[in-house]
Amino acid sequence: MVPNLDLILIAVLHGSFISCILLVFTFLMLICLLLAFSITLFSIVIIDSYDVFSMISLYFGTLRANVELGFVLVLFTLLHFMVNAGLASKPRVESMVANFKVKARHVVDHIKDSQLAKAH
Repeated sequence: MVPNLDLILIAVLHGSFISCILLVFTFLMLICLLLAFSITLFSIVIIDSYDVFSMISLYFGTLRANVELGFVLVLFTLLHFMVNAGLASKPRVESMVANFKVKARHVVDHIKDSQLAKAH
């Protein structure tokens, strides 16, 4: 047999263990570097986009004012049409109310007549 085989086996296992630890350490360092690179890149993008959007925000302020003005104009136009429609339908509504009053008066008179008939 091979002399000192147990010592050779222990040396190989020890070397494998150390190389495994170094490999894990290297892998963790690469992940940390990638994470640091990603965070740095993301912060640079945020800072640059803030500068760009601050310049563009002047145009968005004007656009926002124009959209608000358009909304007010549309609301005014719709209100104008609704008032006209309400005024045009007012006689119809008044006639419906008058018809309802006549029917209600007829029902009340009918109830009074039936109560008087029960009383006699």
